Amino acid sequence: MHIIGLTGGFCCGKSFVLKVLEEQGCYTMRADDMAKNIIAAKDSPVLAKIVAKFGPGIYDRKKGLNKTKFSEMLFEDPEKRNFVNTIVHPLVSEERQKKIRAIEATRIYDFFIYESALLVESGIYKEFEKIVVVYTSPEIQIARAQARDRLSRPEAEKRIQSQFPLKEKLKVANYTIDSSGSCESTRANTMEVFYLLKKDFHLS
Repeated sequence: MHIIGLTGGFCCGKSFVLKVLEEQGCYTMRADDMAKNIIAAKDSPVLAKIVAKFGPGIYDRKKGLNKTKFSEMLFEDPEKRNFVNTIVHPLVSEERQKKIRAIEATRIYDFFIYESALLVESGIYKEFEKIVVVYTSPEIQIARAQARDRLSRPEAEKRIQSQFPLKEKLKVANYTIDSSGSCESTRANTMEVFYLLKKDFHLS
């Protein structure tokens, strides 16, 4: 089984690309899902530290973590974002390694695709055999953020600027997927990369 990293910018279509690859028989995993599960778990090893840092307003004993408020504070405050990344990423990495070993043992999948927006800036991209970067223009990112998340233009711009520049992510890419067009166009671009992966690993 080959371990592939998938990344890109905010509202660049990473989730759509991941879904297409899953449809082709790849095992897929999202870093965000793993991080949220770790933070929100009842026996979370980091939740108390996060509430202490962010303030009691983000947590309710009955309802749990206020995910909307938590996300807003993460994007707005680089110090808090770095704090969360520092304590959560090692746990996510440990969980990822466990999952890779478990899935590899099944001998079912040719590819394990791991999607993370922070793959490059965290430095973990070096742990993968190949890196796929999904990209589009800033204007399309903003338009998608406004439509999907109902953000204002300044809010969307702030979220884009809070991430590592796409041009830096593209520098480490083995394969790139342009998601600027329609869903059909992005699907076709994704399929092209999937076939290249199979060819490069002699699986076609």
